[in-house]
Amino acid sequence: MKKITFLLAIMPSMVFAQFNFYGPQPFDQILDNSFSTSWTPAPISTIENRKYIVILDQATMSNVVNLNASNIETIEYSLISNITGASATYSSVMNSIFQIVDENTHFENDAGGGSGTYTPLSGLYKVNPLMHSYYNLNADANFEANATDGGSVYITEPTNTGYLLIEFDGTASSTTIKAVEQWVYNSTTEALEEVTSWVDRYLMIDNGTLVWTTNSANASNFYLADATDLIDIEITSGSDYNPLNVSYQPNATAAIPSNIQTMEDSRIITSLPNDIATVLKGQLGNSTNATSVATQVLDIIETTLTNNGESLRYPKAFYLAFRENMLSHIISSSDVYNGRLGNNTVEHVYFTNESNVNGNLHPFMVIACHATSTRPNLLVDVNRPPGAQMGVGYAQSTVTRNGKLGEFLIKIPLKDYGLISTLLDNDLSAYGDLATDFDASHGTNTTKDEYNYTGLASIGVAVDGVTIYPAQNNNLRFAVEDAEVTSSGIHVGGGLELHYHADGHAFNGNGINLYNLFDYQSNNHPPVIGISYDGIALFGKYEASFSSMVGYGIALDDFGGHDHGDGFGYHYHAHTQSITSSSAPNPTFDEHILLVGAWKGNINNIPGFLEVKDNQLMDSDIGKYAGATSSIVLDVEDVDVQNSIKIFPNPAKSFVKIIVEEKSNVIVFNNEGKKIMENNIKAGISEININDFTTGFYYIKVSNKKGTTTKKVIVN
Repeated sequence: MKKITFLLAIMPSMVFAQFNFYGPQPFDQILDNSFSTSWTPAPISTIENRKYIVILDQATMSNVVNLNASNIETIEYSLISNITGASATYSSVMNSIFQIVDENTHFENDAGGGSGTYTPLSGLYKVNPLMHSYYNLNADANFEANATDGGSVYITEPTNTGYLLIEFDGTASSTTIKAVEQWVYNSTTEALEEVTSWVDRYLMIDNGTLVWTTNSANASNFYLADATDLIDIEITSGSDYNPLNVSYQPNATAAIPSNIQTMEDSRIITSLPNDIATVLKGQLGNSTNATSVATQVLDIIETTLTNNGESLRYPKAFYLAFRENMLSHIISSSDVYNGRLGNNTVEHVYFTNESNVNGNLHPFMVIACHATSTRPNLLVDVNRPPGAQMGVGYAQSTVTRNGKLGEFLIKIPLKDYGLISTLLDNDLSAYGDLATDFDASHGTNTTKDEYNYTGLASIGVAVDGVTIYPAQNNNLRFAVEDAEVTSSGIHVGGGLELHYHADGHAFNGNGINLYNLFDYQSNNHPPVIGISYDGIALFGKYEASFSSMVGYGIALDDFGGHDHGDGFGYHYHAHTQSITSSSAPNPTFDEHILLVGAWKGNINNIPGFLEVKDNQLMDSDIGKYAGATSSIVLDVEDVDVQNSIKIFPNPAKSFVKIIVEEKSNVIVFNNEGKKIMENNIKAGISEININDFTTGFYYIKVSNKKGTTTKKVIVN
């Protein structure tokens, strides 16, 4: 698990939080965790669209069909103990689950609908691995069963692509699996085309290998067990995520835009490193050196704020732990159209420290992320996804069931701007708010509250780089009331970019959410799971089984936050709130909240607030806060050289001695970054007279052929 625990010294006049800062275990590491459950296979009720299944041999019920965890194109036939025994892991379980998806699922399936041509479900299915929804059951050149890319942006890369269309002949308790069509990608036409030479083939167990045979007499019988009994990933009607029993909407799925690029072509990978100031580039990526540089810059930010009579909102240790966890999340599921397995969801986290025209400092933590999760998203299962067309009724709109990468550059204010006293203290007139936006289109006069007096889009970001939206949608209903989100609290809007509306962990606790119960073990406070755009941290919910945690008994306010009184300061928590729906029949349900909506932090003086895309780098007014330029004069690009340079004493009074191994240039800056002295020194020991320096912090930059380092010196 990517986790840092910091033991913080108690400084005069400041008391730091008496709990450790840590983020949740990333999904790629969760997959290696042990999985234990009591499971007796039971057949799915009917063989129908979107059912999740575990495929067992009907004869012995002792073997299952599964996807190889290391090679996602390999279909295996393994002992059931791999998912039920002592060696079972989340990986072995999830790679043994498949979803059967009718070939016409993404077309308009309702004869009474208005979004396009009516195309009924066919009863022929693609068989998709849960872990990799863009892959499908297929056959290789030797007619052995395999899994191949059936429709991601990367379908042009493999030599074997496409899918089989499957017909199940029998019942869930005993069925043959017959492949009646094969479709492959044609690189010339850039389309999937049916293989006209294909003949019906049946899945057969042949000495532990799964092969496709033309002889129906050799077909094996299989048992289709209900996978949702094994791991909870399904939203049932009447549950907290569908309290109004919204039925599955049969609208056609919105098409992926034709200009979608690969992940490697994303601007936050290709352009960002060239677009930000040189002095900031040492913080980019996830390396020891980058962390060291980021730490140095954060030191500078703290010092300059302190000298201005201001402060960071939270201790430096918090921001460094948050940064490290964000950079640890790896895409481990082929479930986003242009997501690349093995890549980070968050590319960079770096710090800036710029002033406005009046000289007021506005330091930020800048997060360059793709807004994509690392795990299966189950988007095809959302009962009523958002419509994809503006200006038409829902029935006439296509809906969003596919996800694509985003390109976000999110600025989180580091400075403590204070808290508001009353809801309307924050002025949202420049940004719009949900209540006002709703009233403008409905002719109403909605009372503003903590749920609706908030931004129209994202209001924070989770540690996996997925943005967080308010608990309510633009219709002023909780997103779960409209059955808009998956069991992990996520969905995509019209832009097809993933975002959270709710807390999946609190809903099902299945171990594969943004954060999970095992994250709490050996810790004394819930994990940090995100941060709001007002700069206030978001932690996981308090759990009754961990009632000894710091702050457990301190009530949350209407914004979803509290203060332990331990010096850490005000922060948000995910939590559960009992809600009575305003829609008939007015059921009461538990709303599992990540962020309520309204900001408790004062946002009125935050420059570039709600600017979260990379185009802000080109804005002459706010680009500098995202790193387009930088007034930081300290070159911290190479921190390895610092071990070869010694500066002492520190604190100093009348002189500073510098030991270098070769001829060097020395520049001294005051705490405002202004150069006040420059000298060239020889190899060995040199002394700098500081008798005329006023008391305060100074920075000594030493440069030679080996590189450059900067060290902070206190002058008494």
